[in-house]
Amino acid sequence: MIAAWQTTGFNTVLFLAGLQNIPGELYEAATVDGAGAWDKFWSITLPMLAPTTFYVVSTTTIQAMQVFEQVFILMNPAEGPNNSTITLVLYLYRSGFQNFQQGYASAIAWVLFIVIFGLTLIQFQRQRKSSIYES
Repeated sequence: MIAAWQTTGFNTVLFLAGLQNIPGELYEAATVDGAGAWDKFWSITLPMLAPTTFYVVSTTTIQAMQVFEQVFILMNPAEGPNNSTITLVLYLYRSGFQNFQQGYASAIAWVLFIVIFGLTLIQFQRQRKSSIYES
């Protein structure tokens, strides 16, 4: 909830900037052609926001996989291990800096990198494929 609240404002500003970049002439032409509000939204607004949506989804996914501070502060690490709230980055921190398993922590970091890179690549390919079909 905390991380979602932190990113909501920034993502809103990004979407507002994306909405401002949509030319008004497209909406005027759609109105002349007899398109309703839903038709304009599905045919103009949503496709034109695809690059902004890709950026927001990619960065938010990366930030979600790198959550550390909120969980570390809220779980009170002084009371011992509490694995119900552990994230991958917190597990990396525990392995490398509390248990001094530097090699294992490095392997976790590489796995995190590969997962983030893979998800971003999949999102990029899906966005590229959908923009090809719309052209």
